[in-house]
Order: sequence, then C-alpha cells, then structure tokens
Amino acid sequence: MASSSEVGHAKNIANLNLLNTNIQALGAIYVPSNPKLLLANLQSFYTKGFSEQKIVNDSLAPYSVAVDEREVIFKPLNRDLTKLRRAYKATEGVTQVQLEDFMTIVRKLKGERKTPIKESTNLDEAAVNYSTSQLSYDQRTNNMDLLISLLQNTPNFNPNETEYKVATYQNKKEQMLSKTQAVATTYVPLNNARSTRNTTFYNGSDNLVDVANAAKDYLFTILDTSSAQYKAISRIKFKRQ
Repeated sequence: MASSSEVGHAKNIANLNLLNTNIQALGAIYVPSNPKLLLANLQSFYTKGFSEQKIVNDSLAPYSVAVDEREVIFKPLNRDLTKLRRAYKATEGVTQVQLEDFMTIVRKLKGERKTPIKESTNLDEAAVNYSTSQLSYDQRTNNMDLLISLLQNTPNFNPNETEYKVATYQNKKEQMLSKTQAVATTYVPLNNARSTRNTTFYNGSDNLVDVANAAKDYLFTILDTSSAQYKAISRIKFKRQ
C-alpha cells in the first residue's frame, strides 16, 4: 500500500543507486582518500537502505489496513448516535436531565477535533500525532461504555429495533476495542522500522544523505564543470525528510 510520506525516502535510495552507477562508469579516476566515499561503501549503503525501506513498506501495509478497518467502525457512529438520540428521547419517562447526560456522552463519543491531525514525515512529530490520535480513539471507546451504562440504567429503554438495543451497542464497543488494538499492534513494528531507517538515512553519524553529498562534493573536484558527467551528477539530489 503506497504512502506519500515514504516517497522522499525512496527517492534518496533511487538517487544513491544512480550516483553509484555514475561513479562506476568513471572507473579509475574515482579514487577518494576518504574511505567512507569509496564505491564499495556507497554500494553497501544502498543495499542496507533499500532493505530497511522495504521493511518499512512491508510494515506500512498491515498498519494502513488496520487504520482503514478502524475507520469503518468509527465513521458511522455520528449518524448512528443521532438516530439513537431520537429513540432515547422517545422513551417513556426520559427527563431533560437524562437527555442532557446522553448528549454530553455523545459529544465525547464523536471525538471531533477543531484541527485535524496531519500526516508528518518527521518521526518524532508522527509519533506524537499517532499518540494523540490513539488516545482519542481509546477515550471514545471508553465513552461508549458510559453510553451503554446510561442506556442500561434508563427505565423503559427497551427498543424493539435491533439497531438501538443495548446489545447492539455492546457489540459496537467490542469492535471498537478490537480495531483500536489492531492499530496499536501494527504501529509498533512500523515505528521501529522507520526509526531504524531514519538512523541509516539521516540521523546516524555517518548517514546516507551526508555521505552521498560528500561523494558528490568529491566528484565535483575531479570532473570538469562543462562535462556531461558533472551535469548529470549535479542533478542527483539527496534531501532530509
């Protein structure tokens, strides 16, 4: 499953492979004194980076599926709760105070945010966003418990329609718990894979981006600025995400 947040990392890998191909074509004139810039080391970086990005990609798919499946459970809640409110209000003997309690729980259950959480390619920021989002879903599931308790303790609330029954909402709560846990379970390996990848690409003392850019700097010292090789290599970019 593709993700726009992974495109930049994949581009760095592809560009390293392109840089290595250009260096290989230069042959014997590429003799850096810095061993980190040797072609063999750059090729090792490519192999390691490619493998680590693949692990991220493989971990992303089950996480994305889990998030989508959770959304299937949570998205209809607003509509369902609006209909449930009408059924609750129509129950004999329900007071205005009980209805206000019902609406207080419903507002919490909807979990609406003024500012939507945006996807981030920064690992720390993404982790904070994930924690905030996960906490929101956990809280909404807990509020479903409060709603069920209110329905159970409301005299005369015994609708004939299956969609309004307490058992139906108990089943919804179990699905909410299950799908929210699935997201948490699949997020851990994805987060770990991203952390490992980011150390190799950006955060390590000798990371892919810095070493590749240093190799480009060396190449610019041995190539004529008007040469086709110089122009081709100058177009190869390595960027931090």
